[in-house]
Amino acid sequence: MMYLILNRKKVIAICIFLMLGVAFGSFMIIVPRAGGFAKKDSLTVIVDAGHGLPDGGAVGTGGTVEQEINLKIAEKVREVLTAKGINVIMTRETPDSLSTSKNASIREMKIEDMKKRMKIMKKSNADLFISIHMNSYKNSSAKGLRIFYSQNFEDIKPLAENIQSRMSDVTGAKMSVVKTADTKLFLMKNPPLASILVECGFLSNPEEEQNLCDDEYQSRLAWAISDAVEKYYALQKSGQS
Repeated sequence: MMYLILNRKKVIAICIFLMLGVAFGSFMIIVPRAGGFAKKDSLTVIVDAGHGLPDGGAVGTGGTVEQEINLKIAEKVREVLTAKGINVIMTRETPDSLSTSKNASIREMKIEDMKKRMKIMKKSNADLFISIHMNSYKNSSAKGLRIFYSQNFEDIKPLAENIQSRMSDVTGAKMSVVKTADTKLFLMKNPPLASILVECGFLSNPEEEQNLCDDEYQSRLAWAISDAVEKYYALQKSGQS
């Protein structure tokens, strides 16, 4: 009888050990997927908040200044990407542009600002550059998402499409354009790394302006952008795209 009891104890102990082993093994499998591929690959993304005073960008029908919304969304994108284990470099973290010139014209300050952003891109050794912008048009009925990618990195088009799709999914915003960026845009003409310009909506449209000023709406946009980036590079790593 004692022998049987001991055997039963051994069996129970073995079962517990195996159960713990399976649970621990599952944890080890799940955690990397939840924590993100970027922790191992050291993925780095430059998040660019477009414009910056004195160049405020577009102004909405209700007086919303583009540079303010760009920065708020860019900061939220940084927060989500960082939580996913992705390294983030911000081009600006204040309402001001990168220009330090005094007694210069707005045009001269903007040129200096653009050159400094390009310098960040060249020195960063980053994997991706995402620039956050708002849109504006003379017809207030114009609305929707527009995504542009650098033509010298055309293989990034699927990511641009995924970003727009995810943004539309979580906000209901209309999907409009995904195409190569106009080469007149300094940072998108011939960038040293894959670059995407995200226009999150039209400030000239009263409804979209109201949405874009909403904190929760901004968070949804930021999550969609970050989620698309993480999933895209996860697929790249696994060789599925």
